[in-house]
Amino acid sequence: MAESSNSNEFDGMRQHGLTVLTAAVFVAGEMAGSGILALPKAILEAGWIGFILLILFCLNAAYSGSRLGDCWSMVEERYPEYRTSTRNPYPTIASVSLGAWGGYLVSVCVQLTLFGVGTVYLLLASSIIQQLLGARTWIATNNDGCSPMFPIFAAVICIPMWLGTPKDFWLVGFGALSATVLSCICIFIQIVDDGLSKGLSPPSHELTSFKEFFLAFGVILFVYGGASTFPTIQNDMVDRNKFYKSVRIAFTVILILYLPIALSAYFIYGVKLTDNVIEVLSPSVFTELAKVFMAAHLILAFLIIINPVSQDLEEIFNVPAKFCMKRCILRTFIICLMVIIGETIPKFSHILALVGGSTVTMATFILPPYLYMRISYLNEKHVPLYEKIYMWELILVGIVGGIASSYSAIQVIITDPLSKPCYWPNP
Repeated sequence: MAESSNSNEFDGMRQHGLTVLTAAVFVAGEMAGSGILALPKAILEAGWIGFILLILFCLNAAYSGSRLGDCWSMVEERYPEYRTSTRNPYPTIASVSLGAWGGYLVSVCVQLTLFGVGTVYLLLASSIIQQLLGARTWIATNNDGCSPMFPIFAAVICIPMWLGTPKDFWLVGFGALSATVLSCICIFIQIVDDGLSKGLSPPSHELTSFKEFFLAFGVILFVYGGASTFPTIQNDMVDRNKFYKSVRIAFTVILILYLPIALSAYFIYGVKLTDNVIEVLSPSVFTELAKVFMAAHLILAFLIIINPVSQDLEEIFNVPAKFCMKRCILRTFIICLMVIIGETIPKFSHILALVGGSTVTMATFILPPYLYMRISYLNEKHVPLYEKIYMWELILVGIVGGIASSYSAIQVIITDPLSKPCYWPNP
């Protein structure tokens, strides 16, 4: 009877937590942002196949995200002790299905992914704020000097970062997504206005080099790299078994935001595109509003992105699951590390490609389908053959494409003179 009671409580609604809609907002809010700025240039470098990859990766990432949600539901079904709030659900899934080594692997992967994404968000947000303030930015000046705004901005964002889990600041998800939508609308309006005033500038369709293509490949992977936070968001839901609905809603919204920007910028600006699409927009009210909204998104999304990193490390170092000095010290230390990395590799597109081709690919396209097949086997759940074939294809493409993208990104970071640390002495 006790087990039946627990099962009923599990299957029913929890009194507090995220709904399907609010979870979808968190998923979309933390993913749709910085990637959209680099996406048009990535599509240009990939050629027309970039649009196919954009749609295919969206479908694949949504599918993988749904499978990851199913993994957590099966873990809760098999192990009742995990039905309460868990601070590191993704590593827990791997530990249950693969053993302790799997949990460690996923933990490291999630940490590196979100750490890299968070660093990109801080870099972009501080850069945009400097531009809005009329200050000199290291990105706009070939990275020849350290950004005074970057560490200052990092210190300010550290304070709200001390909060607990997504359910403790649920308005952040709505704010992040709303800011992204408004920024995308402003960017699209300005791109169309530039096209009407300057005419179309079709890009050349010459074949790009291996390095350029797989750098673009990595950026396109990056724009869908939110799976690392999915279990954390799901774990805060009222009914966790409905997480797949949240994923579907979120990815539909994301694709609706991505496609118009990518298509219009590709055909209107062509070879003039830079790593940040805002930089090629003509000066106007819409351009300035796009910067303001994008900066707001990056700030709010950063709080969502960095939360699983904080919770995982707090679990490792036995930090109490409440507001305390240990939490503040640990999360402040994370910010300090991001500042060091950001000043060492100040060109955000290179970090995007590296993270997208390595840990994002692992956490979003390789591990979810594999863990799903493994846990399904342990739970004696039948997986159709066609679904297994599809999942193994995802894993294979992720491995090959991820290795090529990571290699290209590392090569560029080492050889590109514009990627040198801002503190590096000039020759």
